[in-house]
Amino acid sequence: MEYLGILIFFLVALFIGFAFAFLNDLLGPKAKDKLEDYPYECGVPLYDPEARGNFNQGYYLLGLLLILFDIEVAYLFAWAVVFKDVGTQGLIGALLFIVILTVGFLYEWKKGGLDWQL
Repeated sequence: MEYLGILIFFLVALFIGFAFAFLNDLLGPKAKDKLEDYPYECGVPLYDPEARGNFNQGYYLLGLLLILFDIEVAYLFAWAVVFKDVGTQGLIGALLFIVILTVGFLYEWKKGGLDWQL
């Protein structure tokens, strides 16, 4: 019985998700556009006639930076779970971690590593 609220919340969220998907299919536009099913990334055509086409390495660098910052934030979630048990030493360690993360983020921002115009 103690998890009844979570179960109800999950069921309502699931119902709303399926309801919106169904309504979108029912009420949405039916006409297919020529480019609707064409996969693309930022306006750059996906397929190159040459098998060894060059890709801008900035896309890979930006993806790596975003994954890096996401993983570091995941460590903060683990720290938040045991916040009461780690005490002052854990708080100082977490603050130091956040400072290092912020310095790295500001460095990448200043260098232009997060700009989409690669």
